[in-house]
Amino acid sequence: MKINHLRKMFLVVPLFILWAVIGSNSWGSGIKHDPDEKGKHYHGHINDEPGPRHYETIHSEKEKPKPKPKPEPKSDMLITSMAYPTGNKDCCSVIYMEKIAPRTGAVGVPYEYVIKVTNLIDSKIDDVEVIHSLPGNFNITGSDPDMLKSINDSMKEGIAVWELGTLQPHETKIIRLAGTPTKEGKMPFCTDLEYQLPDICLEPEILQPKLLLSKKAPESVLLCDTIPLTFVVQNSGTGMARDVQIKESLPDGLTTQDGHASVIMKIGTLAPGESRTATLNVTAERIGEYHNIATAVADGGLSIESNKTSTVVLQPKLEIVNTGPDNIYLGRNITYDISVSNIGNGPASATVVTDTILANATFLNATNGGAMSAGGVKWNLGTLQPNDSKKLSITVQPNGIGTVENKATAEAVCAEAVFATVTTDVAGISAILLEVVDVHDPIEVGHDEIYIITVTNQGTDHSRNIRITCTLEDSMEYISSGGATSGTIDGEGRTVTFSPLPSLAPKATATWKVEVKALSDGDARFKVNMTDDRLTRPVEETEATHFYE
Repeated sequence: MKINHLRKMFLVVPLFILWAVIGSNSWGSGIKHDPDEKGKHYHGHINDEPGPRHYETIHSEKEKPKPKPKPEPKSDMLITSMAYPTGNKDCCSVIYMEKIAPRTGAVGVPYEYVIKVTNLIDSKIDDVEVIHSLPGNFNITGSDPDMLKSINDSMKEGIAVWELGTLQPHETKIIRLAGTPTKEGKMPFCTDLEYQLPDICLEPEILQPKLLLSKKAPESVLLCDTIPLTFVVQNSGTGMARDVQIKESLPDGLTTQDGHASVIMKIGTLAPGESRTATLNVTAERIGEYHNIATAVADGGLSIESNKTSTVVLQPKLEIVNTGPDNIYLGRNITYDISVSNIGNGPASATVVTDTILANATFLNATNGGAMSAGGVKWNLGTLQPNDSKKLSITVQPNGIGTVENKATAEAVCAEAVFATVTTDVAGISAILLEVVDVHDPIEVGHDEIYIITVTNQGTDHSRNIRITCTLEDSMEYISSGGATSGTIDGEGRTVTFSPLPSLAPKATATWKVEVKALSDGDARFKVNMTDDRLTRPVEETEATHFYE
């Protein structure tokens, strides 16, 4: 709002005169002025201000002087002022202008005067402009601040304009104008003001909530693991976000722990800048890669999608192989070789292999740190990464004839337990030892000699149907026989045959005796043959005896 107040103030009659002191020199009483105080745009040549004089104040029509009991002496200075827009400086006006000038001047003598403009209010005033009419008998020599136009242009137009710009609350700006009167007579100076009051503004604040939603999920999990989903919803706007909800529609193959595929998480109201965290645990039905985006909504149609998350569901898969001999003889040790592999796509953590040892075998040793524990040997293999494998072995000793069963089991976190069983038939073998000794050696002709036949089963299985046959030389005469089974002599008296011994247990001994008479001197031989069901050839033993006369 530009306000224009044109005030033609002709200084034509003597008025009440007051002296204003301008700068640091005193021209009378009441107003001080610092001659060094010059405006930002001061230019021209201003002579020293006149000495002390009396001054007279000229009041506007709206501000009449109060009656005084006694007239005061006239001043050498003229002062006039106006408060805009009411004319009353002390009430309800906005800006105040005061003009101070010498009451009289002389042709050719420098003449100077001052215009003061003061902001009366507590807010700034913009675009303050002073418009000043110039009389025809006055030549300008200087102005502080500069006039809007040059001195020559201003004098040609008869108007001087000063743009004072903005007056801050209660700020005063001073214009100083210097010149020289050129002709005798009245020298009227009339001044007007224009200014701009600040706009009256109403600025209601419009608020707008804004949602942000971030989602986190693990890059990979095992099939048996719970998948934790973490949501952070934030109100990054300026208004309250009400009835905030997070909506999660799970991809095929993922469900919540109670079997749902769609979930709504109620958050409530979020103040500006506030955020809240929500979590959701889901499980996978099968291995694979799962992608998903969640959505946050609120009153007012607010909706925002989260970032896309991807989770790969893995599963370890164990494979075990157990190898060992199909058959072995009792007395020999059995070594079983075990191979465990992870053929799945996930790590098999806490992998444990257990080898069960039954009562018919005794544990001897194991490789790779296997140790006996509660009826079996256990290996703690740690984590088997996909395509990793471990080779183990265990050695046992059969406790008897029969079948030894070896079962190896592998287990790991999130992997199905697998096992492999191998059986070994443990067979015994008969290992019979045939011994023949003579009781008397040498023996005189005509005396009797006894041959003792001993069969010992040194093997691990029964010897079946042991048959003993003895052969006598011509220097011998059969007398008798006996022992574990009965014997008979053939018709020629040269061969003694014992009945078969049905069974001889391992470590057992059977004995037979044959008694003969020495018929002639010489180096005699007593020959024994032995067979059983296992032997394909007879075992022979010969005992030498010296017969003498």
